[in-house]
Amino acid sequence: MTRVTGPGLDREREAFRQSAESKTPRPPLTLVTRERLHSALDLGVRAPLTLVVAPAGTGKTVLLSDWVTRRRLLGQKVVWVPGQTPGSLHGFLERAAELESALMLDPIVIDDAHLLPASTVTEMARVLQQSPHAVRLLLATRYDLPLPISELEIRGMALTLRSRDLRFNDAEATLLVQAHAEDATPDAIARVQEKTAGWAAALVLAARTLQSSGDVVWPLASQRPVLDLLFGETLNTLDPRVQAMLLSTFGVTSLTPQLAAVMSGDGEAGSMLEDLAGSGLLVTAYADSPSSTPLYRYHPLLVELLRRRIAISVDDRQLVVTAQHRSALYYESRGDSEAALRSALLADDAELVARILLGHGPALLTAGEAALVEAAFDVLPAGYVEQHPHLFGVRGLLRRVTGDVAGAVLDAASADERTAESTAEARPARPEDDALAADAVLLRLWESRYGWQDVHAAIERARSLLSPVPAAGDTPHAVLGPERLAWLLIELAAAETWADELDAALSHLDEALVTARMAGHHQLIAAGLAHRAVVQHVRGQGQNAAWSAQAALDAAGEQGLPQEYCARAQVVLGFAAVSGLDLDSASKYYEQVAVADVAGSDTVVAGLRTMLRTMLLVEQGRLGDALTELTTDPVAAGPLPSYLSRDLALLRCWLATLLGDKATVDTQVSVLERTGNTTEAELVRAMTSMEDAQAALKLIEAGLDRPDIYPPLASAAASFRTVLLVRAGDELAAEAALVDTLNRITPQRMLHVLATAGGEPAFLDRLRKHLTGPNPHPFAAAALEKLSSYQPAWSEAGGMTPLARTRPDAHTPPPRRLEAVINGARIKLTAREAEVLDQLALGSSYAEVAQALFITENTVKTHLISLYRKLGVDKRSAALRTARTVGLL
Repeated sequence: MTRVTGPGLDREREAFRQSAESKTPRPPLTLVTRERLHSALDLGVRAPLTLVVAPAGTGKTVLLSDWVTRRRLLGQKVVWVPGQTPGSLHGFLERAAELESALMLDPIVIDDAHLLPASTVTEMARVLQQSPHAVRLLLATRYDLPLPISELEIRGMALTLRSRDLRFNDAEATLLVQAHAEDATPDAIARVQEKTAGWAAALVLAARTLQSSGDVVWPLASQRPVLDLLFGETLNTLDPRVQAMLLSTFGVTSLTPQLAAVMSGDGEAGSMLEDLAGSGLLVTAYADSPSSTPLYRYHPLLVELLRRRIAISVDDRQLVVTAQHRSALYYESRGDSEAALRSALLADDAELVARILLGHGPALLTAGEAALVEAAFDVLPAGYVEQHPHLFGVRGLLRRVTGDVAGAVLDAASADERTAESTAEARPARPEDDALAADAVLLRLWESRYGWQDVHAAIERARSLLSPVPAAGDTPHAVLGPERLAWLLIELAAAETWADELDAALSHLDEALVTARMAGHHQLIAAGLAHRAVVQHVRGQGQNAAWSAQAALDAAGEQGLPQEYCARAQVVLGFAAVSGLDLDSASKYYEQVAVADVAGSDTVVAGLRTMLRTMLLVEQGRLGDALTELTTDPVAAGPLPSYLSRDLALLRCWLATLLGDKATVDTQVSVLERTGNTTEAELVRAMTSMEDAQAALKLIEAGLDRPDIYPPLASAAASFRTVLLVRAGDELAAEAALVDTLNRITPQRMLHVLATAGGEPAFLDRLRKHLTGPNPHPFAAAALEKLSSYQPAWSEAGGMTPLARTRPDAHTPPPRRLEAVINGARIKLTAREAEVLDQLALGSSYAEVAQALFITENTVKTHLISLYRKLGVDKRSAALRTARTVGLL
C-alpha cells in the first residue's frame, strides 16, 4: 500500500466531490426531524460503514436528506451519490483500496445503494476489508449487500439501522400526522399509528386521507394491503388535474417542471410537483440549493400504483400514450435522440418511431444504442420498411453494427436501388432522400474495405455527395445532420487510408472531428481520433499518434469505444510503447488488441497487429516465432497500401538481418523499390552492407538528404552514421551526427530505432561525452538512461546487427557469459560453477567432473546444488536445457 498526503490527496478528494451528482434531495415541508436517528447517524459515520436497510416507503431518503441538510448548515461536508448514477465512485474506491491512510473522511452518502453496479459493490467490499479507515460510507438500501458487515460490526467499525429502527414512535407519528392533518384528534392519531405500525409511507397516506375525509376507515373484510388501500384513497382525493399530471409523467426517472408541463399539457405541472414534494407524498425534489430548479423523482411505491392504474383503465393508458408522444417531440427538439426514441416507443405511433429512426438512427448507433434502434425496428409493423424504403439505409447500418453482414449487404443494395430511383425522378431532393443517400454511401464505403466494392469508386461517390459545388448535371449535395455527416467523413477517411490517400484522410478526419465536437457526440469524436492515430502512426509520427489514440479512449468515457475503433487506438499505443522501449506496456496493449475481431474487415489494423506481435516476439528473443508470424501478408481485399508494404518489408529486413539472411534482405529491398519506396530501399541497402564503411557512409548521407523519407528509418540511419564516424575517428563529424540523430528522434520519442546503435559501445561513449560537453541536447540524458538499461533478448538469442558484425573486435571471441535472467531474476555463476556446467554438457559423471577439475566428488556435488538452485531446476537434464535457453552454454 501507499501513503498519499498533501496537495495531491486534496486534489483527489475534490475531483471526486465534483464528479458526484451535485443535486441532493430537498426535505419535505412536512418534515419531522428525528433526533434519535440523527444521533445514530452521527455516531455511525465515525466508523467506516453505516447501513440503513429497509424496504421502500420507510423514509430512508427523507431521513438522510434531513441529516445531510443539517450537517451542511453546520459547515460539515457531505458527498451525496445516487446509486443509479454513481459517477466516479468506482474509480474513487479503487484508489482508496491502495491507501493505508484515509482518502476522505467526509461521509459519502449513497442513496439507493441497491442500484449500484455489482463491480462497484465488489470494490467497496474490497476497500472495507483491506483499507476500512480510508473511507466513511453511509448506504441506504432496500436489502443487504454483499459487504463484510458482520466482520466490521464485531470490530466496532459498522452500524446498521433496519426497518424496526426507522419505524415512527408514538411521539414522531403524532407530529407527522398533525403535519398533514392539523385537526386530527388524539384517538384518530392513535388509531393510525396502531394500524400503520409506524411505517412512514402509510402514516403519510393515512394522514392525508384523514385530512380529506375526517376519518380513516379500516375495513376488516378487505384483503388489500394497507398501503394499496391508502394509496388508492389518497390519490382519489387529489385534484383530477394532479392525477392526470402524475399519470402522464410517472415513467420519467428525473422530471423537470418544464418536461412535466410538456408531457401533461398542463402549465401548472411544476407547481403541482412542488406541492406534492413539500407535503412528502412520495415525490422527492432534488436541487443544488433552495433557489435552483429542482428535479423530481417519484417514489417506487407511487410508480407501482400508477402502473397498476393504467393497466386496468383505457382512459389512463391513453393519457400515458399522449404524454409520451409529447415527450418524444420535446426531446427531439432538444437534440436528445435517445430519449426521443424511447418516448416514441411508448407512444404507440409507428410513423413517429420511423421518423426518429430516419433522422437520428445513425447518431444512436454511433452512440452505442444499437439495442434501442433494434427495438424500434421491431415495433414497426411487418413490411413497414419495404413500404418506406428510406429506412433501408438505417436498417443496413444497424445490421452492420450488430454483425449481421448478409443482412447489411442486402439492405445496402436496396438503399442503392432506392437512391438511383430518387435521382431518376429528377425532383428536388428531400431530407429523407439525403439521409438515404448518405447511408447508402456509408454502407458502400464499409463494403469496399471488405473488397466487395471498388474502394476508389466508393470514395468518389462519397466525395461527390459531400461536394459543396456539384458537377454539371449532378444533383445538389446532401444536407446532412452533424452526426450522420461526421460518421460519413470518418468512414471516407478510413477508405482513403486503405487507398493510400493519407493527406485526404487527415483532411476529412479534421472535418469530422470539428463536426462531431459541434454536435457534442463523444463516440464520434473518439472514432475520429482513433482513425487519426492510425494515419499519424503510418506517417512515422508515433508520439502524435499515441496522443490521438489516448484521447480517443478518454473521449469515449465509461461507455467505451466500439471494437473496431478501440483496436485502432490500442495497436497505436502498443507501437508507441515499443518506440519508447516500454515493452511491458506494449505487451499489455497487444493483449487487448489481439482479441479484437478486425482482421476480416480492416486489413490496416490486421497488418499493424501482425507487425506489433512480431516486434514483441523479436524483443523476447523468439526469432523463429517472429519469422513464422511474418511469413505471409495479412489477408487483404486487394493490394496492400504502399505504407503497409513498406512497414512489413522494413520489419522483414530487420529480422532477416538479425538472422544473417542476406537473400531475404535483398528480396525485401526489391519490394521497397517496387512499392515506390526507393529512398528507403537505398538506405536499407546501405545499412545492411557495411563491409565497406566509407561506401555505406556515403549512401546513408545521400539518403538522409532526400525529402519525405520515412522518419523512423531516417533516424535509425542517422544513428548508424554516428557509429561509422566514431569508428573513423572523425570526432567533430560524429558529434554533429549525434546531435542530428537526437534532433530526429526527440519530437516523437523514437528510442527503439536506436536499439541497434545503442548496442554499440562507440555510440554510448559518444553520447556520454556529449552529455559532459558545454551544450548537451535536452533529450540526451533520457536517451542514455533508456539505452544503457536496454537488454535486447534478440541478442542473447543469437541475433546480430550489421554494426555488431562489422565492429573492429567482432572476430575476438567474446568472454564467457556468467550472467543470465531466469524467471525475471538475474543470476550470476561463479567461474567454478561454469566449469562444472561445461563438464555436465560433455556428459561427464560426477567422478569424471572431479577428475577433470582436480576437485573431490563432494565438492562437485556442492557446486551442483548451488548451480541447480540458481537455474531453478533439480536435475541435470533440466539444468542443461535451461542453461542453453538463456545462453550460459
